[in-house]
Amino acid sequence: MKEPELVRIWDIWVRAFHWSLAISVTFMLISGATGWLFFDWHRTIGEVVMMLVLFRVFWGIVGSDNARLLAVFSHPREAFSHLNALFKRRLHSERGHNAAGSWAVVLMMTMLAVQAGTGFFIADEDELIEGALYGNLSGSMTDLLYRVHRTNAELLQIVAIVHVVVVLVYLVYGRQNLILPMVSGSMKWLSDRVVPQMYFQASWVGALALVISGAIVGYFAGWYG
Repeated sequence: MKEPELVRIWDIWVRAFHWSLAISVTFMLISGATGWLFFDWHRTIGEVVMMLVLFRVFWGIVGSDNARLLAVFSHPREAFSHLNALFKRRLHSERGHNAAGSWAVVLMMTMLAVQAGTGFFIADEDELIEGALYGNLSGSMTDLLYRVHRTNAELLQIVAIVHVVVVLVYLVYGRQNLILPMVSGSMKWLSDRVVPQMYFQASWVGALALVISGAIVGYFAGWYG
């Protein structure tokens, strides 16, 4: 029997983005819910999340093939077909996000953009920590964004838990490890399908995209004085 081929799946920037975002969002949810290091780091890490989201948009335009925004969107019918294959344990290897996972990415990115974006315009209840653009909107609009921020945070907690559970379902029930490729960048190709051709963007392009993202967010956040 032919040994499974080791195939490159994710570039360094997709992986760096994924784990940086996971750590940042985990901190944000914990600090927001418990107050742990809230006044020291909540605003700063929230701005970092905004930078990461903006970077991912840029990388979705100029990045590797399976990081492109067009690769993220798929027909809902394909997503249901994939979930059916998961239920029947008939998953095959894919060189990127599966059809269902693609929509999860869209949902998560949208919610994080809303969360980080609203954070720029609001303050905590005692106004001890203020977003960089706090005071630029009317009081009623600021109050609305504050409520959106709080509600969205609660929804993000649910989505984050579901994400972890689903990854474990793929690992234990579906017999497909989604974690290792996001760490190493490669996976064993266990499918009879021909490995799709993939273009991986040069790493320096990702570094440039990150610098530009940091410059834009840093300008509005007041990082430069």
